Amino acid sequence: MPPKKSTTAEAAPKKDAARLFLVYGTDDLSATRKADDIAARLCPPAEQAFGLEILQPEPGGDNADAVCAFLRNVGEALRTPSFLGGTKTVYVRGAPFFDPLTEPGKFTSVKAEVDRLVTLLRQGLPAGVALVLLTDKVNKSTTFYKTFSAAGEVHVFAEPEKDKEAAEDFIPRVEQMLAERGLDMPRGVLHAFLDRTGYNLRQVENEIEKLALYVGDRRSVAAEDVRRMVAPMRESKFWEFADTFCGGDLADTLQMARRMFAQGVSPVALIVNLQNRLREIVVLSDCLKRGWARVSGGDWPRLTWSLPPEGEALLAGLAKDPRKGNPYAIAKMAAQANRLPPARWYRWLNAAVDAQAAMTGGEAIAPEIALEVFATRTLGELAADQPAAPRAAP
Repeated sequence: MPPKKSTTAEAAPKKDAARLFLVYGTDDLSATRKADDIAARLCPPAEQAFGLEILQPEPGGDNADAVCAFLRNVGEALRTPSFLGGTKTVYVRGAPFFDPLTEPGKFTSVKAEVDRLVTLLRQGLPAGVALVLLTDKVNKSTTFYKTFSAAGEVHVFAEPEKDKEAAEDFIPRVEQMLAERGLDMPRGVLHAFLDRTGYNLRQVENEIEKLALYVGDRRSVAAEDVRRMVAPMRESKFWEFADTFCGGDLADTLQMARRMFAQGVSPVALIVNLQNRLREIVVLSDCLKRGWARVSGGDWPRLTWSLPPEGEALLAGLAKDPRKGNPYAIAKMAAQANRLPPARWYRWLNAAVDAQAAMTGGEAIAPEIALEVFATRTLGELAADQPAAPRAAP
């Protein structure tokens, strides 16, 4: 088994007298913890009253003038000698100013102030002064980045971008967090949990804390606990609604839709994203019917492919080849697709297109009502498919 990938994606070789530390990345929780650890190592808690100066931008202070003023304050703090001749650590937290390709870093005046700061760093800080800089993004081609890389240490923490990275590194870290809180989350429930949180470790930590308080003395976390307590990220809400609809329960789908409406989610956006899901379902359903794919398992479904040459050519020509998607998500959709014939899914896809036209075509019906009518007409068919219950004897 290959060694576990370090969460520090890159770091300059350690230097005996390093006084410049750059910490950044999309995994803001890990980055913040690393920067805090460095600051505490340079300036122990007993010395922080006089030896630690923390600078953090005010919320909303991202206009050019405010940014320039903040950067001048950083330069002044670095030039100011330490109190009573001791060591001094300047800790700059959450300053998103160091990518010249995005605002506010791309403002001409901001670039000029960053250049002045770089000049100061390259000339060398006063004796006993160190800089720890925490930010979310840095352009590696800039002299700003190269200055830290050449004269100090650089630590990068990135959220996983691929499923393989998540499986090798992120998921084990989440499982460790759960274990530390005394929680047990089956693998299928864990993936449903991550569908809602995304691969953001700070978000995951917050939601685990909520779940721990909710379940109380109960150790095991169920899927219903996740659905009740874990708020989906905005981009995950569309997946959640589509997943509920394709699960086939009309009451759950209507309840989900009304909750989305209350949160300000557009009915048009919900129906458009549902169309995308139904297109994938139609393809999977047809592949299952042809025997090109087979789904097995229960809460943790598994999808296996056995494609003839014509099947390979057909799927390879699609804009979205189902074999290249998230394995868990595709297997879950295949399990849903397997419940109904392809013709039913195709008809529901056309009904979703008609519902969108009703919402946007100037008809008198409100979009929220149009979505509920669509759900009732389609999923109501499943209730009609059930045999009537026998009447009680008189």
